Amino acid sequence: MKEVNIKEEYGNLAKKYKIPKFEALNEEFELDFIKEKQFLLRQVRRRINEKVIFFCRIVEGLLYPTPQNIVNATELNNFSDEKKVELEKVYRELMYYERYSLLLDVFPNEKKEVEYVNSLFNFWGKVKKQVEETVRTMQESWKKDDKEKEKEKNNYFG
Repeated sequence: MKEVNIKEEYGNLAKKYKIPKFEALNEEFELDFIKEKQFLLRQVRRRINEKVIFFCRIVEGLLYPTPQNIVNATELNNFSDEKKVELEKVYRELMYYERYSLLLDVFPNEKKEVEYVNSLFNFWGKVKKQVEETVRTMQESWKKDDKEKEKEKNNYFG
């Protein structure tokens, strides 16, 4: 089977439609993993949506933790009520895009695929910093010393 140059095929789509440059999308959404040129625009949208789904599940775990999940409970303690409200807004927007992509799987439409790619790429550029801050806050929750953890545990259970 002949190897397909996805970047070249994407370039043809970029000439036809006004979509972000391959390099920019590839940097954020790893388009190089796409190996087939058939329905390339649809595959690009699905690849982008994989990252959307990934972050939806992470944020979902923070916003709607289960009592059995100590990871989410530990990380959630580092978020102020204000940050949780901001996170809820981002989550709702990510879910909108996730469902938009799902709808395009039900009713494929090249024009709508282009709209999705452009809209999500613009949204991602605006929200990426907030996602980074969220992940850093999650990460930092694991560096707290035992006294801080015990104090939070008493507040969480008490």
